[in-house]
This record gives sequence, C-alpha cells and structure tokens, in this order.
Amino acid sequence: MAMLVKKAIRTLSGATLTFLIIVLVDLRLRARHPQKHNVSVYRGGPGFVHGPVQELRPPGREGEPKALGKLLDLAKSPRATTVLNQSSSELYKEIRDRKQRLRIVDIRRRKPAVLPGVPLQLTDIFIAVKTTGRFHSTRLALLLETWISRTKEHTYIFTDAEDEDNASKGYNIIVTNCSPEHSHQALSCKMSAEYDFFMASDKNALLSLLSAFPPDSDIYVGKPSLDHPIRAHELLENNKTREVEFWFATGGAGFCISRRLAEKMAPWASGPRFEQTSAVIRLPDDCTVGFIVEKRLGIPMVHSPMFHSHLENLLLLTPSNIPLQVTLSYGLFEKKLNSVELKGTFSKEEDPSRFKTVHCLLYPVTNWCP
Repeated sequence: MAMLVKKAIRTLSGATLTFLIIVLVDLRLRARHPQKHNVSVYRGGPGFVHGPVQELRPPGREGEPKALGKLLDLAKSPRATTVLNQSSSELYKEIRDRKQRLRIVDIRRRKPAVLPGVPLQLTDIFIAVKTTGRFHSTRLALLLETWISRTKEHTYIFTDAEDEDNASKGYNIIVTNCSPEHSHQALSCKMSAEYDFFMASDKNALLSLLSAFPPDSDIYVGKPSLDHPIRAHELLENNKTREVEFWFATGGAGFCISRRLAEKMAPWASGPRFEQTSAVIRLPDDCTVGFIVEKRLGIPMVHSPMFHSHLENLLLLTPSNIPLQVTLSYGLFEKKLNSVELKGTFSKEEDPSRFKTVHCLLYPVTNWCP
C-alpha cells in the first residue's frame, strides 16, 4: 500500500492548478562575481498593455479531477501496516507527509479561478522562499515581520527543519527532506521541492511588472549576477562533455517563471529530475533553472533591473527609486555590510538590512512602525 501511495503522489507531481508565477527568493548568501552591467534589459512601465489572464475552471468538489480525489483518499486513509511495527520516527514522518498531502489538496480547492478579462491579482502569484533551520529566528523572522506579513496566504516557505511556532501562526511552512548544507545538491533539492509544490498547488511593483507580459507567454524574468552568459560543461554519455553558455537569474535577487513555462520545464524539473539536471552541469539551483529554460527549451531570459541581490552595490539605489523595485536584498559585499541607503526612524544598528525602514516607508500604518 505504501508503494501505491508513493506512486500516486509521483504521478501527481505535474498536475496543473491555475495561472501562477514563482518568485524564488534565496535567503542564503551566495559567493559569485559582483554585478556589473546588464544587457537585453526589460523595463516595465505604463506603456505596456495589461492583457487578460488565462481562463481556468473554478475548483470545487463537483468539478474536481479524479486524480485530486484519489490524492485526498490516499492522504486520509490509514496504511495497511500496523502501527506496532513502526518506530516513533516513522510514525512522525508519516503524520508529517499526510499533513503535506492534505495541504496540497486544500491549496487546489481554495485557489479561486482566474476569469478572462480580469487583471492579474497578487493572489495569482505563487511565492516560494527557500531557507534553512538555523536562519528561522534571524533572516526568516525579518521577512515574516515585513513583506511576508502582507503575502501570507500565497507565500510558501521551504526549509529543512520543523517550525511549529510559525506554522501555528498560519504561515505555510513546507519541510523538505533536503540537507541543511549550502551545497549545490542541497539547494537543488529544495528548488525541486518548490517546483513540485508549485505544480501541485510591497509586491505591487512585482504585480505591475508581471502584468506587462501576455498571460499565456513563456516568462523567465530576473537579473543575472554576471555581465556575460555563464559557461558550463554539460556531461554527456561515455564521460564526454560539451561547453554550453546561457544566462541565469541569480536566486539571491529572486526571479519569476510563468506557469506555462514551468509546465514545459517538467521533463527536466519535476520530481527527482531537477537534481539530476543540476548534476549534469554541476552548478547550483538558479543556474540549473537558466540551463533548462535557455538550453533545453530555447527560451531567452528577460533581464530586468528591478531585481536586486547582495552581489551588487545596493548603495547605488537612490532613495526615490527604492519603492519602485521588485526585490531588495542585503548581506556582505566586498567584506562590508551591503544594504540600501535609506533614512528613517530605525538606526542602522536596529535595522542593518533596512528592510524594516523600507516596509514602514511603504506601509506606515503597520502597528510596529514608529
């Protein structure tokens, strides 16, 4: 019976939901070359047409796909084996996995339909955040206090450690079976979990940017951390390799992928395939996404200057332009603290990332803002 459950879940890994766009925000620092100059830059603005969003069938029990009903039955049904033959760790894992399957079903049912002619809404965006247990009380806590507090329902946090405290507050905490290490294998493992969960399941600047694209197009938009395509050696049969070049959007700045494009990525990204693809080029998760999109599918990345990671000099952003950006970051740059320069009531000691200062600039009525 356990094997049937696993097989059923694997079969459902590519099931479709509604028009969603991933924003993958990597909470951990990456060691790559600093940002220089971008090419092929896309600049969103009022001159772009806001197109209608793809029509999908509303969710509901009557129109529910048979596969979804089967998943619900599997999630609720007891295993054929007796609990007396299971260790406490096995029981704990089974309970956690069963909760996760039920959560996937709940996401599918509660997701509202997107009607033709209706502008893109914030709830049409699937936001995935990747973190690790040791950063729950620091980096993650900062995000939960600031922008995630306003996107709580459709933001999913992928981590390697349980967090009952935040889960009890209604945050979507997804515990993966991935290693907490900062290796390309561990990062790719979490990216794979993000992709599968997405397929099963102030952002106003982001909404404005994404609304400028046709809803039925293949979208891969972000900002590279290099001023040239990355070069990699793709592993072939018989221990042969070939050199490949492609652009990739750095995960530290976040990037967006349309649902249509995500579905096309499935042969190289669903289930265990993402980690396998990552091993082919021996590069981290964000590089692997670029490889799949540009080299496997032949779809060019759209370069946007509105995404920002700690790999660029954030002091160059003027205060007047900060509210217009899609993403911001902070960290170390050339061995110095790197964050935007913005005056406010919080000192740099109280708010070294300046995230709280930016949040209060955008949302001054927040209860903890001075």
